[in-house]
Amino acid sequence: MDNENKKHHAGCDCGCEHEHHHGHDEHCDCGCEDEEIVELTTDEGKKLKFYFVGTIEYKGKNYSAFEPAEQIDGIEDDDLIIFELSGDDEETAELLPIEDEGLLNEVFEEFCRVLEEDELAEEAESLEPDGE
Repeated sequence: MDNENKKHHAGCDCGCEHEHHHGHDEHCDCGCEDEEIVELTTDEGKKLKFYFVGTIEYKGKNYSAFEPAEQIDGIEDDDLIIFELSGDDEETAELLPIEDEGLLNEVFEEFCRVLEEDELAEEAESLEPDGE
């Protein structure tokens, strides 16, 4: 797994505030059990568990982001791991490392923007009257 694909939430300067999934277990009531856990296999064949954060389209390509769901050497609990998707089907697409640091930063900032919009939309929805 390429270190260039890691971006740290705490270092984000786009103003995003994301929930982090680390430190949760089956008994907590924060809703983390609803998160999708995926198993990714490294080039060496090691299987690692991640929370699937989401997929976005940016400049005509699709990118998926993941957070560690277990302790992984060299990766902090709140790192965001971003890959480019090759192929049209999210289920079968290959995850490619992003070699260009500038592009990686752009994609990371776009993820921050999208996640912030989603969180604001969810918050606004919870404040709206239920139509009665």
